[in-house]
Amino acid sequence: MDLSWWRDLAIVVWASIATIAVVFICIIIILLYRKLVPLMKSADAVMESADTVVNKVGAVVDYTRDEVISPVVQLGNAVQGIAQGINLVVNLFKKKEE
Repeated sequence: MDLSWWRDLAIVVWASIATIAVVFICIIIILLYRKLVPLMKSADAVMESADTVVNKVGAVVDYTRDEVISPVVQLGNAVQGIAQGINLVVNLFKKKEE
C-alpha cells in the first residue's frame, strides 16, 4: 500500500460523507418547506384581511371627516366670526365713550 492508495481512500471517504451530508440537508430543507408552506398561506390570508380592515377603517375615517368634523369646524368658524363681530362692536362703543 503506497501513499496514493491512502489518498484515494481519503477522497472516497470524504466524498461519501459529503454526499450523505448533502442528502441530509436536502431532507431537512424539504421537511421545513412542508411545514412553512401552510404558514406562508395563512400569512397571506392575514395580510389580505389586514388590508381589508385598513381600507374599511380608511372609509370610516373619511366618512367621519366629511360628516362630523367638517360641520363642527364650520360651526366653530361661525362662532368665532360672531365673537369677533361682537368684540368689534363692543370696542367701537368703548372708544366712543372714552
